[in-house]
Amino acid sequence: MFDLKKYIIKHFTKIKVVHSIPGRIRLKLSNMTKLPKECKFYDNYLKGAITMIEGIEEVNFNYIIGTIIIKYNINKVYEIKILKWLDKIVEIGIDNFEFIQTYGEKNLDYVIKTLEQDLKDAINII
Repeated sequence: MFDLKKYIIKHFTKIKVVHSIPGRIRLKLSNMTKLPKECKFYDNYLKGAITMIEGIEEVNFNYIIGTIIIKYNINKVYEIKILKWLDKIVEIGIDNFEFIQTYGEKNLDYVIKTLEQDLKDAINII
């Protein structure tokens, strides 16, 4: 069944490569500049999810211009795998949207552990 809410969120989180050299990718995240300041609280969780792939060394967010810079070891991971992983992170977030809404404020640790397990299960698939 078509889920309009998930479709809208997926398109709200479009990721586009704006610059790439071996070992460094600059990504533009649509509408990132419009995110409320409260979202910055979750940066460390998102960085943790992104760096679950071996070889990702650094992740930096710039909310002013709406970009993410990812620095990585070219001997351990390649750009396409990183982009697939980012899509998987978004997909898992969207699939768990209602779960996050229901338990996120009451029991954030439980939500984080559940999402981390989902990510660990997915990491070998990409």
